[in-house]
Amino acid sequence: MRQLKIGVIGTGHMGKNHVRILSEERNQFDLVGIYDEDQSRAEKIASQYKTLAAETADSLLDQVEAVVIAVPSSLHTKLGLAAAEHRVHALIEKPLTVNAQEAERLAYAFAAQGLKLAAGHVERFNPVVIELAKILKHEQIISIEARRYSPYDGRITDASVVEDLMIHDVDLVCSLMEGHQVVQSIGLGQVVKSGRLDFVQGMLKFDNGVQAGISASRVTEDKVRELQIHTHNSFIRANLLTKTLQVNKNASMIIDEGQENSYKQDSITQQIFVPIVEPLRAELMSFYHAIVNNCPVEVDGLAATKAIAICESIAKSAMLPAVG
Repeated sequence: MRQLKIGVIGTGHMGKNHVRILSEERNQFDLVGIYDEDQSRAEKIASQYKTLAAETADSLLDQVEAVVIAVPSSLHTKLGLAAAEHRVHALIEKPLTVNAQEAERLAYAFAAQGLKLAAGHVERFNPVVIELAKILKHEQIISIEARRYSPYDGRITDASVVEDLMIHDVDLVCSLMEGHQVVQSIGLGQVVKSGRLDFVQGMLKFDNGVQAGISASRVTEDKVRELQIHTHNSFIRANLLTKTLQVNKNASMIIDEGQENSYKQDSITQQIFVPIVEPLRAELMSFYHAIVNNCPVEVDGLAATKAIAICESIAKSAMLPAVG
């Protein structure tokens, strides 16, 4: 198993987590260095994890085979194109770019160089989502409901709640509806604290008639990450925070039939075993295998572009003035 020479650009909240995991997974990764515009922060983190604090992003890209880009979304295109020019594979945090046009541009830049471009949709690697996808391969979906709520913290200033939070569930719903395309997307929303959309309810309709309701808030005093799926045979609840997965199925059976205390049970509830996995670690290991074994990444540039385009449609609809 060879080590992949890798670097991290951006050492904020997500970037530091990438640095931590890459420094731990030494069999797969050689963490060559990190770069951050805040040189003092970069030097402090580099010292903590015994790596190099590069003076520029270009100098780091000259030394690595792959890079994680975890900077503000407005810088993703510039740094992503720089990675492609240096012939460096990249994992870029979500959203891939600030709009679908730039995302498509990035996707083709990496493809033209024969490089791997992975978008950091880490929820794809949530073990609950992985187990849910297995179950849904044997179910006929009627509709999907997704809820993602957080209290306001003011950390994200360059994106609305659609690009910040809702995009996770847009991507998840599209992946669960593999093979089917969104034919309609609408949204309703409110600006509450940030000057951008802070609460949005979106609705997607797929080409097979399945509908998905997706709600996202960053002004709700509770943290919620839930998926609920209605199928022809079951109702499934997936809690992405507690890592629990519950399936309610129609049983239509009589318990102790013929006995005085017999009763009819209309449904049964199954608690599905969910393995303990750190999603970000799984994402980085998947990125490693895609490069080393030359296999597809989990969320490529085109999938990320699709999610951004849907979010743009929802956000545009949500910003329209009310009628009447």
